[in-house]
Order: sequence, then C-alpha cells, then structure tokens
Amino acid sequence: MFGIIMALLTFFFYVICAGVVLAILIYLPLMIYVIPYALWVGFQNQVGKHLDKKKERFWRTVRNATKLYVSWITRKEPSF
Repeated sequence: MFGIIMALLTFFFYVICAGVVLAILIYLPLMIYVIPYALWVGFQNQVGKHLDKKKERFWRTVRNATKLYVSWITRKEPSF
C-alpha cells in the first residue's frame, strides 16, 4: 500500500515539474518578445495615445506586438 502511494506521489511530482518546465519554455520567450511593445504602449499612454491598449489580454498583446514590430521593419504607421 505504501509503495502505491509513493508511486502516485512521484508521478504527480513529475507531472508538476513537467508543467513548470513547459510553462517556462512557452511563456518566458513570449514575455521577452512582448517587453518592447509594453514599454512602447506605456510611453504612448503617457502622451495620451492608444489609451485603449491599457487593459489587453496577453494573447492580444502578443498579436499587437507582432503588428508593431512589422510596422517598425516596414517603416509604416502601426494599425491595431
């Protein structure tokens, strides 16, 4: 009986560790990718522009960051 409980605890420990590793592998690069966009939006909010971007969801922020980076590369005005 004790062996089954230890096996289950070990299994749950490995599942939790795998979840943490997966979250780090996915969200850490995304956060690094979004940081310049977040700084740009913060500066724009201080000047009174793009005030609708204050309360965005994370995935919309990633999508808008991509649009901003494309506009920086093509030297066009960003359209959100």
